[in-house]
Amino acid sequence: MSKNVSLVKEEVCTSCLSLNIISVDCICIYQNNYPTVELEFERCNCCGNTNSHPADTEFNNKQMENLQ
Repeated sequence: MSKNVSLVKEEVCTSCLSLNIISVDCICIYQNNYPTVELEFERCNCCGNTNSHPADTEFNNKQMENLQ
């Protein structure tokens, strides 16, 4: 991982696994109290933008195993 990027943990919907709305049909759009999971995302240390897709990390792999 580049030193210009750091990992941040965020709670996201277990269905879309994204910080952003990627599907208007996702459960998190129309249901309150939808199930969530904590995942790591890459955040740019220069501009502060966070990737909307989970990082490829051991932590995330473990979290995804627990969902199944």
